[in-house]
Amino acid sequence: MTLITILLMVIGLLFDSERRFGYEVFLSPLVYAAIGVIPALFFRSEKEVSMVRMLVRRIIQVLFIEAAVMVLVFTSSNIPSDRKEVVISIAAGIVVVFILSQFAEYIFELSQSKVLNESLEKYQQLNETR
Repeated sequence: MTLITILLMVIGLLFDSERRFGYEVFLSPLVYAAIGVIPALFFRSEKEVSMVRMLVRRIIQVLFIEAAVMVLVFTSSNIPSDRKEVVISIAAGIVVVFILSQFAEYIFELSQSKVLNESLEKYQQLNETR
């Protein structure tokens, strides 16, 4: 969720750099983190899912996150939602952040699978020599 916070900071500096906030702004990372976690609670599976099913889940997740953030955008008095370019920038930025986070997750899981495969190979070699 750090990426969403950075995204909103950049958009805010570009479109509304004169605005100043109070201490309530420190709640925003917690709110965005909660929004990002909610879809994961509904799409949890113990079984391995097909590629198509995983893609459908990811699309539903990003749509849910978009909808939740847009509700915040249009209900918050701190975000100038009357400006079309601000709303479009936030929506596009969320998609970019979602794709970047999925890429980071893929890289992490790829490295974990390599470690696991290497460990399995060592275990098999050890058992073959016995």
